[in-house]
Amino acid sequence: MAFKSVMESISDHFRPKMDAVGVTHNGPLTADDAFIERSVNQPQPKPDELLVQVLASSVNPVDVKMRSGYQDKGVFRIFGLDVVGRVYAVGAAVKDFAVGDRVYYVGKQHHPGADAAYQVINAKMVAKAPEKLDDVSVAAMPLTSVTAYDILHHGLHLPVEKDAAKGQNLLVINGAGGVGSVLIQLAKYIGMTVIATAGTTDSKEWVRQLGADLVLDYHQNLDRQLNDSGYETVDAIANLQDTTDYWDFMVRVIRPYGEIAAIVDTTLPVDLGALKSKSASFSWIFMLARGNYNVDLEEQGQILKKMAELLDKGIVRSTVTKVYHGLSAYSIRSAFQDVAGHHAIGKVVVDFAPNIKAANEIGRGLSESADQQSNFSDGPDNVQEKDGQAEKTGKSKLNDENATTRY
Repeated sequence: MAFKSVMESISDHFRPKMDAVGVTHNGPLTADDAFIERSVNQPQPKPDELLVQVLASSVNPVDVKMRSGYQDKGVFRIFGLDVVGRVYAVGAAVKDFAVGDRVYYVGKQHHPGADAAYQVINAKMVAKAPEKLDDVSVAAMPLTSVTAYDILHHGLHLPVEKDAAKGQNLLVINGAGGVGSVLIQLAKYIGMTVIATAGTTDSKEWVRQLGADLVLDYHQNLDRQLNDSGYETVDAIANLQDTTDYWDFMVRVIRPYGEIAAIVDTTLPVDLGALKSKSASFSWIFMLARGNYNVDLEEQGQILKKMAELLDKGIVRSTVTKVYHGLSAYSIRSAFQDVAGHHAIGKVVVDFAPNIKAANEIGRGLSESADQQSNFSDGPDNVQEKDGQAEKTGKSKLNDENATTRY
């Protein structure tokens, strides 16, 4: 072994470790090794970053999609974008946050994710967490809040201010999902009449509770339901479902000079020219573009700051509906399965509190080796390692197989 490699190995041995849950392949979510537990090197913040102790995280459809498309077989990858956490260390250039601050944010798509004890994040993308909500309630909100805000502001060109769009209406396709659950509330805040699609009795009641004025059953003819309710056209559409499947319907019902915003990929080409005769507009919304291209990072922090105020005032409520307890392969896999089933109402959250409690009970600090004191059991050594990762497999002692349902 080269001298440099030896020195790196020695240095790596003394670096702080942390528990994490991730993948080494993209096999079926039903497999026992769909997610595995590892002890990995704890990240250190750069001058413009925060080191955050993750308190809770939630699962989004984009997380499921990223896992299903993972190709770097054998290399451990941590997913998770939504975070509520506690600032543990502050980069030298950061001015707006201090150790101990409770914060929330959306991470970057191509960086190590939130399903770990600690994560680093650019401070510009972070905001102080709502003070009146618990960790689980906050964890449900970052990605869907920023996406819903972007739909109104960037997609439909509406100010997100009280009653700013009074007199206008909005059709939300897939109203009961994570983004729809926030979008309905924000649209009502700015004064819009909200029409939402839903399919089950529970999801219909959910969107009504959030403020939807009219609920359409997507199993039935949507054109007929709109017409029967007195709407020949609508002012704006937010498509949060398969864009191809709903394209022709949206073209038919959008009013002249109306606007459509979508967040879900097309599965087949669509005829954008069909909107020309109405002079209607179409916009893609992908809130992760900021982090992917390192543009307008401050805007994410500003949106989250505003959303925190709306949450603390009770104008917007948390959309968490199900909670798994403990950072473990079981909890993460179960949450992913719920979201992958495409029938989840609101958001599914994983609460890390049991892990943090266990760490505190054994007095594990930031400088101690989590690899020696981890609740994760040691596993086989024949798995490819990278950057000082030590394989951890088996079922965590922190698993709580009885998930909590919230409504």
